[in-house]
Amino acid sequence: MSIETVVMPDVGDIAQAVVIEWLHPIGTFLAEGDDLLEVETEKATFVIPAPVSGRLTAIHQPNGSTVETGQALGEMEIA
Repeated sequence: MSIETVVMPDVGDIAQAVVIEWLHPIGTFLAEGDDLLEVETEKATFVIPAPVSGRLTAIHQPNGSTVETGQALGEMEIA
């Protein structure tokens, strides 16, 4: 079993974002590129896609959390 960490991507000059909503519960199988969670910066709201095909196994930053670029958001078990 291989685990992929979902991280907050670099979105330019914005260092922080707020997790608005995880779009799927733990245990959901997702294809690479499927919408995974929604975050909001001071400039825009956007969706972070699943980085790999697999099952969402952990959420490290719940809705409402403030996160920084590169910070772990959750984990996926690679299919």
